[in-house]
Amino acid sequence: MASSAAAADASTSTETPRLPYVIYEGDTVICQTSDGRMFFQTIAKDESVRVGKKVASLKPVIGSFYGAIFEEQNKKLVKVTGGLFPDPVAPETGDSFVPDGDNRHYADTNSAQTLKQTDIGELRESGASGQEIIQKLVENSSTWETKTEFSKQKYLKKKQQKYMPRVRFLRCTAESLCRTYRLKNPAKICNLREDSLGQMLVYGNIFAGGQVLVVDTCMGLVAGAIAERQGGSGRIICPYEGQQPAADILRRFNFDKRTLESIHYMPFKHVRLLEMEEEDVTEPVKVARDGLTPEEREQLAEERAKNFTPEQQKRYAEKKARREQTKIYRQKPSTIREWAREKTDSLVIAANYDPEEVLMALLPYLGRSKPFVVYSEFLEPLTRTFARLQKMEAIIDLQLNETWTHPGHPASWSYSKRIRRY
Repeated sequence: MASSAAAADASTSTETPRLPYVIYEGDTVICQTSDGRMFFQTIAKDESVRVGKKVASLKPVIGSFYGAIFEEQNKKLVKVTGGLFPDPVAPETGDSFVPDGDNRHYADTNSAQTLKQTDIGELRESGASGQEIIQKLVENSSTWETKTEFSKQKYLKKKQQKYMPRVRFLRCTAESLCRTYRLKNPAKICNLREDSLGQMLVYGNIFAGGQVLVVDTCMGLVAGAIAERQGGSGRIICPYEGQQPAADILRRFNFDKRTLESIHYMPFKHVRLLEMEEEDVTEPVKVARDGLTPEEREQLAEERAKNFTPEQQKRYAEKKARREQTKIYRQKPSTIREWAREKTDSLVIAANYDPEEVLMALLPYLGRSKPFVVYSEFLEPLTRTFARLQKMEAIIDLQLNETWTHPGHPASWSYSKRIRRY
């Protein structure tokens, strides 16, 4: 049965176990800065990150915990406590609080600050911290005492963004990746939101050890979320259209070798081959550009390495060892097709294709009494598919769900559908 596909099919990993809450060199993280930016960053000791207007090395970040906050101090990242801002935006006050200052006599003449730009430059050159510079600015402001508490906090926040820039390093998970892409470029993930993704995993009954058939045009986000939940125990079969799968988000999950090897890709044109016996399938012959087989290419590289200097041979051996350690073993197309014929435990579709056509093509390879989920950012294709499924006696517990949307948000409409089949 497909449900017994678990750890026996996943290759045993010999690499050192990774702690999920520790940042390692080579990891991809989400950087959240105090100036409101969010971006992806690969961690390496010889790489740098822009924090505010300064660039600092990422070396201090390696070995820290995810969620840690660093502050740029003299072009170096220093780990600090607290949030992205040292002080709150506004002070906590009671109902009876009466401000003792106001801005009625304030005139913006650019003369309130007696500390000149040259003085600030000298402070920076002398190694003064951002907190010390802000303190000097406050001491030399002639209007500081007349400001309201809210104005003071607003002023401090603005200066902290400039002189005390901070960055938080977040772990790339299905939820954080979905949120980041939704904010930056939602079209790449078919306007999929975190709540919709969570519903798909629940309604699809994703569990460790199961075999899941996934159609994903969300840059690999849905397949990665399923792999994250299974933890490398199971099989994920992903049909794709085109020359190669578009799964750029997968590499941002920082999956280990075992989890990556649980994801198997199959061209959509092979779906029609599932109706045939495997011995009747003719595989196309692949010819390398240089006319050499992988074994011949490896032997040629070994011959060239014999002429290297001892230092070059050492670097070559280290590079080869790293390549072997991270090499992902891919199953043969015939093996993947045999797995698909065994019937799968779940079917998940989140694509910009016609859901009716894709679902009808893959339903025969879903096991009896197994659930399937279809997501689309448009309602009309789902209602058409829903109407057709209602006429099929083999389908029960058919539901069309509208995912929650805040009434004040001009967000894209998103719909998900849960269907259980006997």
